[in-house]
Amino acid sequence: NPPHKAVVSTQSTGMSSQLSVVTVLLLVFGATLGKETDIWADYIEDENQALSNRSKIISVEKESLISIRLGCIQEYNDYLTVYLQREDTKEILVSVSAECATNNTDLDKKYQWARTFSDDTESVDYRIVVTVAKKAFFQVQYHVSTVRLPADGTTTPHKMKPGVPSIHTFLIDNWDDTNYRYVDVSVEGWENQTDILGKMIVTQSKDELYNFLISPNTSTLNSMRLSYSTFGRIVLSDVSKPLLGPGVWLVGHVLFDETQTKNIDITVTVNTDYEYVSKVVILTIVSCFGVILPIFCRYIFNYMNAERKVSFKAWKTVVINWFYSGNKGLAYLTGFLAWMLIVSAFQVVHAKWGEMMEKGDRDICYYNERCYRPYLGYYDVSVNGIASNLPFMVHGAIIIISVSLAETSCFSLKHTRYDYSIAYSFGLAFIFEGFGSLLYHICPAQIIFQFDTLFMFVISQYIITALVDGHAIRKQVYEDAHKLFTSKRKSIRSPKLFLFFLGPAYGFNFMGNLHYIEPLPPAIAFFFFLFVGLWVTGILLWAAYKANLLPTSYFRPATIHFGADGAEVRAERSSSMFKLIAFGSYTVIVVIGFIMVVMGKLVISIFILGELIIALMIMTAASFKYLLSDLWFTLTRVVRPNNKKYPIRYRFIIPIGVVLYLLCGLGLVVVSLFFFVILENTNKSIPPWDSRELNSPCILNDFWDAHDLWHFFASHALMMIVLVVMQMQKPCRDCYMKYKECQTTDKDRNGDRELLGEAESKRRLHHQEPEILKVIPLSGETYVIKEEKEEEQ
Repeated sequence: NPPHKAVVSTQSTGMSSQLSVVTVLLLVFGATLGKETDIWADYIEDENQALSNRSKIISVEKESLISIRLGCIQEYNDYLTVYLQREDTKEILVSVSAECATNNTDLDKKYQWARTFSDDTESVDYRIVVTVAKKAFFQVQYHVSTVRLPADGTTTPHKMKPGVPSIHTFLIDNWDDTNYRYVDVSVEGWENQTDILGKMIVTQSKDELYNFLISPNTSTLNSMRLSYSTFGRIVLSDVSKPLLGPGVWLVGHVLFDETQTKNIDITVTVNTDYEYVSKVVILTIVSCFGVILPIFCRYIFNYMNAERKVSFKAWKTVVINWFYSGNKGLAYLTGFLAWMLIVSAFQVVHAKWGEMMEKGDRDICYYNERCYRPYLGYYDVSVNGIASNLPFMVHGAIIIISVSLAETSCFSLKHTRYDYSIAYSFGLAFIFEGFGSLLYHICPAQIIFQFDTLFMFVISQYIITALVDGHAIRKQVYEDAHKLFTSKRKSIRSPKLFLFFLGPAYGFNFMGNLHYIEPLPPAIAFFFFLFVGLWVTGILLWAAYKANLLPTSYFRPATIHFGADGAEVRAERSSSMFKLIAFGSYTVIVVIGFIMVVMGKLVISIFILGELIIALMIMTAASFKYLLSDLWFTLTRVVRPNNKKYPIRYRFIIPIGVVLYLLCGLGLVVVSLFFFVILENTNKSIPPWDSRELNSPCILNDFWDAHDLWHFFASHALMMIVLVVMQMQKPCRDCYMKYKECQTTDKDRNGDRELLGEAESKRRLHHQEPEILKVIPLSGETYVIKEEKEEEQ
């Protein structure tokens, strides 16, 4: 326990009535509780007496840290010296000199510290010697605090008093006989003292402990330290620095404000039963059950076009061809971007993590210390935070395999108009999102957060691209008419996507994070936000153009009309009130978010990702009616009582499946957001000691925390969304739009929905009953009647 500052006042000829203080503080810790504070005070009346040494003998118990703090008030500027020597050997262990202050105000500025550690196995007598050159008052105040922390998880309460650091020890023994996996050293402050900040160090080095007590922010080589308000934890293991080993360990605490008092509880827990491999394997196996989702989705949303004629030989050919044929531009660009960014991201993250290890400063990386499980044998990182990203990688592989099977079906059926580039890109983006998040969790910090969100940007933009592409008129839809509307394509080309959106989004995200951490110079910040504003404006104008809301939009909703003179594309203009309201609301949200970014109230990465999510939600809702229209047509036109391939029971199976799929997806979204928002356990945009107040214990299998479960459920929810979007995108145009045998005359195939009844009547007159009859929306309320007749066996 720290001593109180003592005040000794007297009057003397030739000196004003002032305080002359020499504070010698001895903190001795061993195996018993501390003693009361002792004060040794005296007055050197004349100069002859001042030339002699004043000394006092104290008894120091084993394993003791001795700290000496000096301060002096005197009429004349002079120096006072105190040194400590062993009584038996006369060896001087430490000495320190301090300049005397001439008034009370400057006293605190003159204090000097000196410390030494006695590792004797028995009590030893030490002599404190005070030397002063001129007459003065002096006081020696010392305290013996002998506290050893039990290493069995028992909490030790301690009260830190003004101006005095706290020193404790714990012993790691029986090293050869005990399976030490890792050791937790935790400190918890009282909830009513959240504004009183402290700092903790754990080390076996006496010198680094001394330096920490003098300057808590000094870098260390073989120690770990962190700041805390109500909670802090340091984990020692075979990968920590310092390495976990036998012997006496030192735990030091100081307060940011030495004038305050703080109550803390210190706990040391030894963990001998710990392994993580089985838990990671179980997570991977459970994630593999996600293979059910693409099967379920394709069965209920695209039953008629489910994979047919898929053989291993054909699948092998498709896989080989993936590398050198077909339209895979977006997938190739995704892979290129990913490898380039992942490598550079690893360099940045590893450098940041290395800085933390080199300096011993756990404030650099924001971990959930209450559920920190070390990656033993490899890295001093949270292995649960890293391994929880495996579902993204597993689900990315599942998406790629399911897409390859769909392409194999098209390949086997000899379709010519199909493009699975976006679908493959989704799978790659999932895999690299897992890698990006994995790298981020090596050293979670605000400057590293950009790597966690980068491929969330990519996935969100790919969803928007797929929805736009699903309504685009492609030049290969009708070979006879493609020359008429090749230039009116509404899809988003891969180079433009990377050049105008993903590239600037990544660059602005990086600069925005730098500005949020440490504001840029005003001139640079002005141009930065100017360019961001221009870019956001351009994106909004682009969205208006694609939605046909601009008076000069080059693209118009179009239908293909077949006549005696051939095919003709007729452009129409359609701007529904829903589009105007949705786009206007979205613009307002974007403007408000941008203003918050400029004001420093919102991180730019959250701004970009949030606006993307809102945009894709609006587009998905607007596009979902077309998917439901296809489903309705399937139920009313394809599923018939006399159809053996599509019997009447599917009128009940498919709607129930659709409802279950949507409810399951919505439930996963809600659960994942609950773990991410409600059970947030870190916040990288606030000081580390405030972030540690959010830390929460493991909630599953004593290994996974709330953020890990967010990864698991978010991956499943996002996968379900992507699978439905891929159905809306219609990657196989032949599956929807190819005629095998025309059942109506040219003039009837004009795309008008009203002719559906007339076409059906004509087919009945000719006694022709096609097995598949589809109405596919091209844009707006424009439809094209499609027929497909099963090939004869």
